[in-house]
Amino acid sequence: MEYCNGSDLAVLLGVRKQLTQREVSLILRQVVKGLIEIWQLHMIHRDMKLANILLNFPDNPEVGQMSRIDKKKWLASIDLTKIRFEAKISDFGLSTILESSTSQLSICGTPLYSSPQLLKKRGYSYKVDIWALGIMCYELLMGQTPFHSFEMNELLDKINKGIYTVHTKDPVSV
Repeated sequence: MEYCNGSDLAVLLGVRKQLTQREVSLILRQVVKGLIEIWQLHMIHRDMKLANILLNFPDNPEVGQMSRIDKKKWLASIDLTKIRFEAKISDFGLSTILESSTSQLSICGTPLYSSPQLLKKRGYSYKVDIWALGIMCYELLMGQTPFHSFEMNELLDKINKGIYTVHTKDPVSV
């Protein structure tokens, strides 16, 4: 396993609140490349979320030696369009091998990022990772997931019905 010195996207979003469209584009480009490699191995990650995308800053090894507080301050101050970084998919504990021409039926993953097919206990495929990628994109741009509720049944209903709103001043062009 490779060491990543820059924490994860959940920590980055926690200190930044929102990222720019350009920053999100740079991150997602790397995540999509990683997903393509996973899918070529006939795997589904099934738990794509911000906390499972690690950041590495190879030109800034000192980041790995920083305290948690100093690292958060550093992450809050950087512009990802002006610094070299790597975004790497982690935590394959819920991943599975997708047998050819079949779909999975087990429910797993984080509900905020789960696709309607997964939640309805219907067969699903690598498309659950694509759904979660879209949730991550929205979250990075808006600072919150599109679907949220304190009640699990209400959350599942919102996801299944696709009930959400986009609050942005700028047109989204990621």
